[in-house]
Amino acid sequence: MRSLGFILNKKSYLFTLNFLLGLSLAFSFEPFNVPFLSVIVIGLYFLLNDFVFQKLQSYYKIFFYNGLFFGFGFFLLGMYWVSNSILEFDPDLYYVVPIIFILFPVSLSIFFGLMQIVNAFLWSESNSKIFYFSSVWIIFEFLRSILFTGLPWNLVGYSWSWSLKYSQAVSFLGIYGLGLLTVFCSACIFSFLLNNKNKPYLITAIIILTLLYIYGFFRINYYQVVFSKNDLRIVHTHLNQKDKWTKQSIDNTAAMGSPNLITVFPETSLGFDSNRPQNWIVGYIRKDEDNFFNSVSYMGFSYDKKILVPFGEYFPLSKLFNIFFPHNLFFKNELTRGNSSQIFPTNITPLICYEVIFPSLVRKSISNNTDLLVNISNDGWFGSLSGPRQHFVHAQFRSIELGIPMVRSSNKGISGLIGPKGEIISVVDSSKTTYLDVKIPKKLETTAYRVNGNFFTYFLIVLFFIIGYAIRSKQKK
Repeated sequence: MRSLGFILNKKSYLFTLNFLLGLSLAFSFEPFNVPFLSVIVIGLYFLLNDFVFQKLQSYYKIFFYNGLFFGFGFFLLGMYWVSNSILEFDPDLYYVVPIIFILFPVSLSIFFGLMQIVNAFLWSESNSKIFYFSSVWIIFEFLRSILFTGLPWNLVGYSWSWSLKYSQAVSFLGIYGLGLLTVFCSACIFSFLLNNKNKPYLITAIIILTLLYIYGFFRINYYQVVFSKNDLRIVHTHLNQKDKWTKQSIDNTAAMGSPNLITVFPETSLGFDSNRPQNWIVGYIRKDEDNFFNSVSYMGFSYDKKILVPFGEYFPLSKLFNIFFPHNLFFKNELTRGNSSQIFPTNITPLICYEVIFPSLVRKSISNNTDLLVNISNDGWFGSLSGPRQHFVHAQFRSIELGIPMVRSSNKGISGLIGPKGEIISVVDSSKTTYLDVKIPKKLETTAYRVNGNFFTYFLIVLFFIIGYAIRSKQKK
C-alpha cells in the first residue's frame, strides 16, 4: 500500500492512471461491451477521488486535471471514429485527422474536468460523497446533452447494452436514470473498500442491481411480440460518399423501392428529388428558396431535420460571420435547421440520423398515434467499427424507453427492425446493398418513461442532494 501511495503522490502517474481508467470505461460500450466493467471503473475512479482528497494538497486543481485526463481517455477510445469523417470528405485532408483525433476528445473532456471541480467542492469525510458523486455525474451528462447543440453519446446507461434484461430499466428510468443508479451502485460497492462499516451501502447496491435484473427478466418474458398485418421494406445501401449521389447510385437505390409496400430509404439517399411514390419514406435534400433542409417525405408530408451536426451540416456562428463577410462562399452550402414545432401527421415518427440519440426530443416527437419510429441515417462517414454500432444501440434504447418498434435504414451502418422491448428482430448485412421485407410488431400500450419522461431521474437527483446534505450536516455536528 505504501508503494501505491508513493506512485499516486506523483502527479504524472496519477494523471496517467486517470487516463487509463477513462480508456477502460470506453470498453463498456460498443463494440466491446465488457459486462459490469462500467461499475468497476467508476468505482475505482470514486476511490481515486477519495485518495486525492485525503492525501494530497491543492486537491481542487488535481480533481480538475484528473477529470480532464479521465475524460480524454474515455472519449479518445469511445469516439475516435469521428476523425474518419475527414477522410470520407476528402482523403487529401489526411493531415487534419490527427488534429480532430486529439482536439475532439480534449474538448469533450472539459465536461469531466468541470464535473470534478464540483465534486471537489462537495467531497468530504462523510458518505455524502456517494450521493453527490452520483448526482453530479448525471447532471453533467444532462449538460453534455444540451450545451453547444448537445452530444448525449455513450452516456453511462448505454454501458448495459450487453444485457437486454438490464437495459429494460430505461422503460421507467430513462437512459439518464439508469446511468444514475449505475454510478450510485458503483460508488456504494467501492465505498465498502474504504470503510467496512459501509456494508449497508454494499447491500443496497446489490439489491438495486438484482431488482433491475429481475424487472428486465419478467418484462422480456411477460411480453410476447405481436405482429401487425403491415409489411414494410427496409432499404440498406453500402455506398462510398463520393458515389452516393451519382445518377447510377440514386437510380439503383430507388429501384429497390416497392410499389405496394411502405419502403424506407437511408438519409439523403435519393438526392434532391422527392417526386417519389407516396408510400415511400424518402430521405432527400429539400430546397426552399435559398435554404436547404435534410428532409424526409412520406404520404405528401415533409419533415426537416431539427438537430443538425455541427461543422458537418452547419457551422456555428456562421450567420454572424456572414454579416461581416457577406460575399463568402464557405458557408453557403450549410443546411438549415427544421422548425422545432413541426408536426408529421402520420402514424410514424421520423428521426434523421443522430436525432435518435436525444431521448427527450424523441419522446416529445411522438404522438398517441405513433405506431412506429423510423430512423434514417448515413453512417458512411464513420468507418465500420465503433461509430455505426454505437449509433444502432442508441436507437435500440429509444424503442425500450417508449415501447415503440423502430425501423432503421442506413448507408454503411446497421439497418433493421427493433422490437418495442429493444429486441433485434431483423438486421441487414452492412457490407451489401440490399433490402429487407419485415412485418411490424405492435407497440406496447405505454411505458412509464413515455408518460413521465425524466421525472424519476430528477426526483432521485434532488433526493440524493437532500440525503447528502443531511449526512454531511450530521457529521459536522
